[in-house]
Amino acid sequence: MQARLVLADCRAALEQAELPPDPVAFRRSWAAVVALLRAVGHVLDKVDGRRSESLRRAIDARWRIWNANRAGNRAYWNFIEAERNNILKVYDFGDKQDEKAGRPDLDAAKKALAWWAAELDAIEAAAGEHGA
Repeated sequence: MQARLVLADCRAALEQAELPPDPVAFRRSWAAVVALLRAVGHVLDKVDGRRSESLRRAIDARWRIWNANRAGNRAYWNFIEAERNNILKVYDFGDKQDEKAGRPDLDAAKKALAWWAAELDAIEAAAGEHGA
């Protein structure tokens, strides 16, 4: 799936964000992480969903689950979607910052990456497209 490529790029951007750069470099890395985390879902829907009918059904089924169970999918709703709104809509880094490091929550981004990986696995399994 093309969404896996986006997720791999996000993983690389997160590695860059973990390095101790200057604040400007960190801000750029964090914006990339947030944008890529959200882009996984867009690419999944708009690109991967067009690859096959079985993949489209599996993707739609997962979206229904995510919407119906927001508490169980906090990585998406409380981090990926919320942080996307903070960064891409208002370019605000303030409310998610770790007071010690002065940086957004890298652990939350790592959890979001793991959440996406598990969700992509579930979608591929449901569509019968393992490793697609």
